[in-house]
Amino acid sequence: MTPRASHARRVLLSSAALALAVIAGPAFAQEKPKDHGDTPAAAYEPSMTTLAQIHVEIPGRKADDPVMSQEEFQQGAKIYFERCAGCHGVLRKGATGKPLTPDITRELGYDYLQSFITYGSPAGMPNWGTSGALTEAEVDVMARYVLLDPPAPPEFGMPEMKSSWKVLIEPKDRPTEKMNDIDIDNLMSVTLRDSGQVALVDAGSYEIKAVIDTGYAVHISRISASGRYLFVIGRDAKVNMIDLWMETPATVAEIKVGSEARSIETSKFEGWEDKYAIAGSYWPPQYVIMDGETLEPLKIVSTRGNIYDEQTYHPEPRVASILASHYKPEFIVNVKETGKILFVDYTDLKNLKTVEIE
Repeated sequence: MTPRASHARRVLLSSAALALAVIAGPAFAQEKPKDHGDTPAAAYEPSMTTLAQIHVEIPGRKADDPVMSQEEFQQGAKIYFERCAGCHGVLRKGATGKPLTPDITRELGYDYLQSFITYGSPAGMPNWGTSGALTEAEVDVMARYVLLDPPAPPEFGMPEMKSSWKVLIEPKDRPTEKMNDIDIDNLMSVTLRDSGQVALVDAGSYEIKAVIDTGYAVHISRISASGRYLFVIGRDAKVNMIDLWMETPATVAEIKVGSEARSIETSKFEGWEDKYAIAGSYWPPQYVIMDGETLEPLKIVSTRGNIYDEQTYHPEPRVASILASHYKPEFIVNVKETGKILFVDYTDLKNLKTVEIE
């Protein structure tokens, strides 16, 4: 195993060890911080626009549409993004969860939907009502919301990415050597979902070394090839590049790559280490290749296309996991709904070469 692969493995194993320690019992339990919120709304203040904050209009009304005010529709859109889109898709065409398009929901009817949202199902649908996650009034709003056509979310291209991109500390102004005593070879990045943060935790002592503001509900943390930088991406598609060499680790660059996302990675092939970063979005369905030192967006590629076996068009093929090859200058991109793996050769971004495996 190469030193880089070994390092990455240690980070992943450390993360697994913490998860097991938390599950195992109170041996390592700590009191909840006094300022910790128990719900996303309690503490998280989104720093960049997400689908939950975008104003959406009720699609063209039909005679048999359920009565719903614009305020209720906006509330439904917000709840749907925060609670439902990850499983059912932004356009409600289904993914892990079943489709919730009006041709299906109207056949089921309001009463069925209200009960299903309240009580959930053994197949994996959470019991949003009886768990207390949604109030009775919110369940009512959601049962009516999914009877209507879904709003069309906005696209997110280069102008939007460039406007969100910030280099907080230029590469030339960053430390030239490690300025702290943190053991970054045995460090865990732990998502603090409800507060929109990550905690950097020493895997040996379980001491919290830093708490860093990020996007909403960080989905994944990835270490750079050098081991110096930590890249995290929130569900709201905000990417933070964190310098672990700083006296107190902090974000040195950030960008928003869409409205909803799950994956971030850096180039790992010898000679190309950390030259590029890549992030994949759920919405819009695309990935973007960025400069590895500053997160400047360089190349955006859509993943819309045909499902591999049916050969029918899908408008929302979401980018899930992304890995960087240690053996070729390639990113390995998993596209969900079309059922494809993409091997993206990053040696020439202008004339991008991609191998597609169904």
